[in-house]
Amino acid sequence: MDAETRVRSRFFIYMAYGFLAVALTGFSTTFFLPLAQGRFAAPAVVYVHGILLFGWLLFFLMQAHLIAARRVVNHRQLGWVGAGLAAAVVISGIAIGFFATRRDLAAGAGDFARGQFVNILIEMLTFGVLVAAAVMFRHDREIHKRLLLLATISVLAPAWLRFRHLLPAIPHPFIVFSIVADSILLLAIAQDLRVRGRVHPAYLWAGGAMVAVHVTELLASGSALWLRTARLLLGESG
Repeated sequence: MDAETRVRSRFFIYMAYGFLAVALTGFSTTFFLPLAQGRFAAPAVVYVHGILLFGWLLFFLMQAHLIAARRVVNHRQLGWVGAGLAAAVVISGIAIGFFATRRDLAAGAGDFARGQFVNILIEMLTFGVLVAAAVMFRHDREIHKRLLLLATISVLAPAWLRFRHLLPAIPHPFIVFSIVADSILLLAIAQDLRVRGRVHPAYLWAGGAMVAVHVTELLASGSALWLRTARLLLGESG
């Protein structure tokens, strides 16, 4: 393994640890601390989704370590486990969306909850599409690993949004932390420029599409289309 390859391999390991830290910190106030204090109660699907999400993060970390250790065969053998895990994250995430939206509607959240519901569905589909694309390009390691990195950046948006509980003084937290979440892509771009001297097209096209989707969510979450879609999917009349 040459020096450039070692640097790239270590970068994905560092990113994987960073992702795990973001998830642990972000969900600390809404899940881990209440759970430790015996104040957390939710349907089983919430626990299942949490386990699957952290399972994905640990899987991403393990796969990065396997590549760094040049255990490529083991990495490929476990690939389909990751594909199944990602599918489970998507399915459970959609189920969480239905549960959380109906809970919030019952609490009087109204159209805000409906708009966020559509965003949750889009987030889960975005993650699923990026992982599916990574599977399709599994024989091109440069595209494959970048698509998986983008998928993980995308799926961590809810963890970033929960930083608003840790930093309540920040204005417009949904906008600010959405920007922070996608700004992680800049680290990957900077790494490409440092090591390769150019940005890989996967970051430009897939990364650009991911950011465009997230911007659309922010701008359209209160639109008539979003609310009409939410009512249709939730089975609301009118």
